[in-house]
Amino acid sequence: SSGINAEYGNRTFSFTLDKSFNMIFLLLLIPLCSSMDYKVEVKTKDDTYAGTNDYIKITIHGTLGSTAPYHLNTDWYDNFEPGAVDQHQFFRYEDVGDILCVTLETDGYDDLIVDYVYVTRSIWNMPDIWFYMPNKEETVLSLDQEDQGKVKLCEDRCYRYLPVSAKDWILESMDYKTKKGVVHPTSTIQVGQITVDAKDSSSSQTSAIQLATTISDTLSFTHKQGITVSSEVTFTAKIPKFARGSISVSRTHSDSNSFSKSNTVTKSVSFNFPCVAAAGKKVTCKAFQEKYQLEIPYEQVWRHKTQRCTYEVSGMTTVDSDSTITMEVDEE
Repeated sequence: SSGINAEYGNRTFSFTLDKSFNMIFLLLLIPLCSSMDYKVEVKTKDDTYAGTNDYIKITIHGTLGSTAPYHLNTDWYDNFEPGAVDQHQFFRYEDVGDILCVTLETDGYDDLIVDYVYVTRSIWNMPDIWFYMPNKEETVLSLDQEDQGKVKLCEDRCYRYLPVSAKDWILESMDYKTKKGVVHPTSTIQVGQITVDAKDSSSSQTSAIQLATTISDTLSFTHKQGITVSSEVTFTAKIPKFARGSISVSRTHSDSNSFSKSNTVTKSVSFNFPCVAAAGKKVTCKAFQEKYQLEIPYEQVWRHKTQRCTYEVSGMTTVDSDSTITMEVDEE
């Protein structure tokens, strides 16, 4: 036999347990130790026809096997509404090990499109580890012939290494979609003027506008896809320019940028604009500094330094620039 001491207030009680009681206690304890607490979170796509009223079942697959199907519909609650996040919790005496995939199954013809499924299994007081399974192909779950009655979603293991950080990730490619860029002229200021008079001359006359000024480009990056990026991440990107009616980055300067704040690049420049008047003519040359704003979509691919993982980021680049100097010639 063995004893157990229990304290209540200032008093201590002693109990004596025999071997048969110990055995019964262990038999009751073993199922509790092996039971799994599964938690499931399902995000329905935020689209008018993405939700469903049909019954949906989930099967969880792991390194040790699969669970029996579990109904995700909750009584007296409208599950799987467009844009909604539904949470479920259930116990099983089925330990599937590390979670790899889930299978969603429908019993009806009402379409369902999920954005993702999160699943975790927890044992006693161990911390939860969530497994993320996106519906990358936006597969439609339905018994209709053109859809699928079952859809299997598997873990995106690269999700474990997010957010993108300067320590673990590097920028593999940066692509400006210049053909989709938009130019917004903001202002034009005159910065120089000269007149060359050759009306009484038998040969052409030449002079020049010599201009020294400061030009600047301010870049800012916003992202609509790939928001899981640390604010301290910096990356090198070229500065898009607008010249001769088109946006280009082929011969532009590169500089360090981030998603958390804009970056202004300023430099001093000098220009020498020739102003030529043909014999018998008088011309006035004017130099202008043009300010404009560019909006250019971009796509980035980030690569993890040690894992076989890539992460796509896309959004909009805004460039506020006054770096364009033009000359206008008026002839008399």
